[in-house]
Amino acid sequence: MGLFGGGAQVVPIPMDDEETELTREVATVHPGTLSSIPGDLVLTSSRLVFAPIESKKTPEAIVWRFTKGRSRTKAADALAAARAKDAPGLMRPPTLVLTTGDGTTWEIGILAGRRKPNRSPDNARARDRIVEAIQGRLVD
Repeated sequence: MGLFGGGAQVVPIPMDDEETELTREVATVHPGTLSSIPGDLVLTSSRLVFAPIESKKTPEAIVWRFTKGRSRTKAADALAAARAKDAPGLMRPPTLVLTTGDGTTWEIGILAGRRKPNRSPDNARARDRIVEAIQGRLVD
């Protein structure tokens, strides 16, 4: 919650009719850099979404889709793999790497809460939980 009870709000994620949210973690794209974008990483039954925090210059949500069965595609929006990467550091949280069908990689920092310090061991556990959940969806 913010100083006056407001708290940070992320861009709303519209859900399809039969889509459900499976898990959500506090995240940042481009962690540890000046271009870092805070938000939430949301795993649903059909896609993975990075929803940035709403602000005056809020970027669009980033959406990766899961392909049906074990089929693979070279599409830039199709998620192909997810893995844990870096341990937490002083200036950045623990990270995970997403790889899309065309080989593009996205490094995303994960925090157990908006006010957690980067080096908190809770952050690595939160990162590992969401990596495991994403990998589980990739093999479905």
